[in-house]
Amino acid sequence: MTTPRIWRDCLSTIAGEMNESEFNTWLRPLSARLESNVLVLHAPNEHAIEIVKRRFQGRINEIVNSLNGETLEVSIKLFSPGAISNQNKESSNRKSKYTHKAKRKKSKGVRYGFGRLDPHFTFDDFIIGDSNQLAWYAAKSTSENPGQREYNPLFIYGRVGNGKTHLMQAIGHSMRLKFPTAKVAYVRSNSFVQHLVNLFKKRDNDLIENFKSKYRRLDVLLIDDVHLFAGANASQEEFFHTFNTLLEGQKQIVITSDRFFKEIEGMEDRLISRFGQGITVKINPPEFETRVAILESKAKARKLKLPREISHFLAERIQSNVRELEGAINRLSVINRFDKSSLTVEVVKKNLVDLLESNSKRLDVSSIQYEVAKFYGIRVEVLLSDKRLKEIVKARHVAMTLCYELTNESLTGLGRAFRRRHTTVMHAQKSIRSQMKTDAKLRNEYATLKNLLSP
Repeated sequence: MTTPRIWRDCLSTIAGEMNESEFNTWLRPLSARLESNVLVLHAPNEHAIEIVKRRFQGRINEIVNSLNGETLEVSIKLFSPGAISNQNKESSNRKSKYTHKAKRKKSKGVRYGFGRLDPHFTFDDFIIGDSNQLAWYAAKSTSENPGQREYNPLFIYGRVGNGKTHLMQAIGHSMRLKFPTAKVAYVRSNSFVQHLVNLFKKRDNDLIENFKSKYRRLDVLLIDDVHLFAGANASQEEFFHTFNTLLEGQKQIVITSDRFFKEIEGMEDRLISRFGQGITVKINPPEFETRVAILESKAKARKLKLPREISHFLAERIQSNVRELEGAINRLSVINRFDKSSLTVEVVKKNLVDLLESNSKRLDVSSIQYEVAKFYGIRVEVLLSDKRLKEIVKARHVAMTLCYELTNESLTGLGRAFRRRHTTVMHAQKSIRSQMKTDAKLRNEYATLKNLLSP
């Protein structure tokens, strides 16, 4: 099945209207087919569907109908194995040093002689956002054209828990599907080091040679946490020769680290030089929209009904990494099975208090009241009074909203702190959030105060 001409022409038009990185991230991966009078676009995951619909579908509709000359409905759906993407079809038709593309199949965990890939760490399960879209695109391109000089080696770095290992293993899964006879291995650097040290202790040359041969015959080497090689001179020596052998044979190498390769102390200069030969991409902590999408995706996978106010609350409070977001969903899933009543923000605050505290500055309500009153040029006594002047009410509601967001105090407790009912606090924070959607000045004031109060 070939890509419909109208979609190819649409892509050509829209590519000249937008940022190349954004185009490659959201629109290029879409596959298309015509079904009667419907142009069906297939996206890799639910998050991609949401982004394409919100940002691009209006323009896609305009271009398609302009090219078609009459109304043609555009539908965006989740990719399924039955919908063969043109990109993958072309890839499978090309001659490859590995083999032809295989049918997609699900596994409980994939083992390639050594190292194991998590079955959940696939491209389909990866949530794309501004913080990681370049890394995702580089990983996807690497999986489709392994061994190409431009992406070899692929070096992905960033803080713990932001998706480096996920992307690396997604490459492994993708390679297995497209090139089932390829030798693909995933290994953590400390396992490589420990294995080699144990062999040296045994002083068995046959075992050492077998170790070297096993790595140097690979088609794809996925080496995780390469910074753990620092100071391990013998292991660095062996890895350097393995690296060179694979690179010279146009085999793919993917590396992850918690820091930029030039910042790894205790790493030999010749390895540092090799790391910079291909492409280096950074994964940043997920921004708010991506955190919300991750929470909702994880909840859906666990069949957990997660109200939007809870996903927003958690996304605001847990900003460090993806693992903690997933940990929060795991705990809520257990709570939901134990107590069948609906999840509320109050339930979340009560049961995730340790996780929430570790992700926020330990602010008390009085400190927030003081800073907000100072910001708006009034006294705390006025903030807490019954005065209904417009600016005082705004300051009071902003303070209540910040307290709701930045402390673990209950609504009842906040009501007492502001000398009001808990329902007043609830109304205040909903009112402020609603106003901020259209009031840029209020958004800026709120952001300024939040930054002032955050660690």
